[in-house]
Amino acid sequence: MIDRRTNTTLWDLVSYQQETFQRLMGTTLNTYMNILRIPFSFYQVEVNATKAATQQATQQATKVATEQVKQLAEQATQQATEAATEQVKQLAKQAAQQATEAATEQVKQLAKQAAQQATEAATEQVKQLAEHAAQQATKAATQQAKQVAEHLTQQATEAATEQVKQLAEQAAQQATKAATQEVKH
Repeated sequence: MIDRRTNTTLWDLVSYQQETFQRLMGTTLNTYMNILRIPFSFYQVEVNATKAATQQATQQATKVATEQVKQLAEQATQQATEAATEQVKQLAKQAAQQATEAATEQVKQLAKQAAQQATEAATEQVKQLAEHAAQQATKAATQQAKQVAEHLTQQATEAATEQVKQLAEQAAQQATKAATQEVKH
């Protein structure tokens, strides 16, 4: 992967290499020219032509090298971008999966706690309602038993009173009959 700093460094190196190459070529050519001028001045035309050809070759080589470096940099940038994008996708996918799993686990725990709390609250409420219902049922049964007992007592008293009246009347009649018969005798 080639980052921006590496890309900038590569371009700086290309510029530095070009300058160095041109200085080296210029110095070399000047040296050769000075050597050749002294004894062979008639070769001056060829040297000038060589110099021009060398400069042209240098320029062409520089253009080709620059173009190659640009292409390599673009390819490297594209590959780095694709690799980084793929990595980011995978990391995002992993993070989403982990977040989903964590959230699911948390929801399970919360649901379990809520169910447990709801069960405990419902159980407590049922206990209270059952106690209240039992108290009310006991009160109602006691009240009903009192009423039934009072009613039965009243009925028994009335029946006993009626029976006593009847028995008393019968006894009085029998006593009157007996007394009447005794008086007759």
